[in-house]
Amino acid sequence: MCCIIIIFIICTFISIQSYLRVINDKKYFNNNKYWNKQMKINNDVLPLSFDELSNKMQGSGKSKLIWEALRNGIDPSQLSDNTLSAKAKSHLNNNILNNKPLIPLQIETESLSSCGTRKLLLKLSDNQSIESVLIPAYKFSRTTLCVSTQIGCDRGCKFCLTGTMGLVRNLTSSEIIGQVIKGIEVSRRENMPPLKNIVFMGMGDAGRNMQSVNESLLCLVDRERMSLAQSKITVSTVGPSPESFLTLASMPGTLAWSLHSADDSIRKYLVPSTKHSVIDLRDGLLKALLTRPNIRNRTIMIAVTLIDNINDDVNDALKLVEFVKPMYTIAPKIIIDLIPYNDNNILGFAQPSHKKVNEFQHVLRKNGLFCSVRVTRGDDESAACGMLATKREKVMNV
Repeated sequence: MCCIIIIFIICTFISIQSYLRVINDKKYFNNNKYWNKQMKINNDVLPLSFDELSNKMQGSGKSKLIWEALRNGIDPSQLSDNTLSAKAKSHLNNNILNNKPLIPLQIETESLSSCGTRKLLLKLSDNQSIESVLIPAYKFSRTTLCVSTQIGCDRGCKFCLTGTMGLVRNLTSSEIIGQVIKGIEVSRRENMPPLKNIVFMGMGDAGRNMQSVNESLLCLVDRERMSLAQSKITVSTVGPSPESFLTLASMPGTLAWSLHSADDSIRKYLVPSTKHSVIDLRDGLLKALLTRPNIRNRTIMIAVTLIDNINDDVNDALKLVEFVKPMYTIAPKIIIDLIPYNDNNILGFAQPSHKKVNEFQHVLRKNGLFCSVRVTRGDDESAACGMLATKREKVMNV
């Protein structure tokens, strides 16, 4: 009997030790995951399917009213809104939301650039902050919203201000969807063109927050929820691994790869976190695109931030041509997005001259590549690409 008790104690001790090792293993558990789980318990309405919300609201009519309001940038849980009856609103707030906000973020400040670009500083439920950017295009009667997927970023791109923050935590799907709802609210209030385009190019890397990004994308393209066109959504990543493209390709939207250089040594310098060669990443992306049976859905964007005297000369352009050409066998439409570096006071980096940018573009076009130079928007209010960053708050230990 004593032997049995001793064996039981030893087994229990080993189990506890194994459990503690797993808890401390960042590969499986970290504060971000626990934090995200807690946030979802507090607010789980926005990622719910239409049918799931209908069941909770005890009627599809109420669910339809809620999503109709959200599509117009209106929060139907607020007392000032008359979308729902008093009884339905009470049921939503008290029994479903547990008196937590339906949209788990609030606009803290707004800044307006001379070009009309509007940056939103959004405060989250844990007092962290993120930034989203509204970019109106009156000529084309549309507004684009640039959303964040993380607070900070762990990719460490040397030219990006967000990378200097490090990673604080992942955003929940509710926080990503909430940015879109707030974007619609502001665009309607300011009489901007309709918000039609969503780009996952704000703070963070979509490839490092797959679950929340996927849940938010499914909501955005769902005709019974946010009802945005899949072709108008772009999901950007630096490509943490060849395998990550496979997961991203299973999600709705156009893929954008932040390549920055076809030269391994230069890319490693610009993106120090990269662990794979550009060839391996490219092959992983192509394999992922093959899982999309519709050829039209294989359109991809390749982003290259041009930095003076680092990756902006003719030889860099020629290397990019040779790197991209084999991709056309699988991806019939490839858009090369050239982004002149936006000066954010990071030492050692400068924007290339217009002449060098034009020469780079000319080489690509001469060799048959479709290429555009991104027009800088919002740089006078630090709202342009690579300029988003917020003050870090300490994340609670869970």
